[in-house]
Amino acid sequence: MQSDNQLIKKIQRKRDREAANLLVERYYREIYAFAFRQVGEKELAMDLTQEIFITILQAISSFDAQKAGFRTWAYRIAANKITDYYRSLAHRSREIEGPFAGAGDSCFADGEIDKLHLNQDVEKLVIQRETIRQVMEVVASYDREWMQIFQKKCFFEMTFQEISEEMGLPVNTVKTRFYKMVKRVRENVAGGYDS
Repeated sequence: MQSDNQLIKKIQRKRDREAANLLVERYYREIYAFAFRQVGEKELAMDLTQEIFITILQAISSFDAQKAGFRTWAYRIAANKITDYYRSLAHRSREIEGPFAGAGDSCFADGEIDKLHLNQDVEKLVIQRETIRQVMEVVASYDREWMQIFQKKCFFEMTFQEISEEMGLPVNTVKTRFYKMVKRVRENVAGGYDS
């Protein structure tokens, strides 16, 4: 089996369609799952995944394996596309229905949520698709770097230390930004659900 870098070189040098198809096939499911966890709608996730791979293939000539691995680079493009989606006006016209499946408890792991005295209702809200749109809209109101922290913690299931190292930020900065976003989510989304 050819490595990612071998396929990428074929695409960069020869615009090799077969290599491009193999690369897309190799990563399609995980990029789709990443998109689905954030939008909670099958067709929308498929559309975003298609846009993500179009962007990847259009930008592959600028890919540099010495700066980042292909998976990291592809996920960065995916995260940016999803951020752009939530920041666009187009998403406001879409109605999301049904249960949200996917984010899991990783966003609030290790008892860290207790530091903000947030109850389990917030955690339940984050994993329900009917509220994911509202949650992501709140998070999308922050700078792209902040939103990446939220995505990495909740959807990549990274630890604060891993996020810190990858983004080149102090761990305390990462934690502070994350908890500020969670608190604002609670105020803006959970507020309507408190009893």
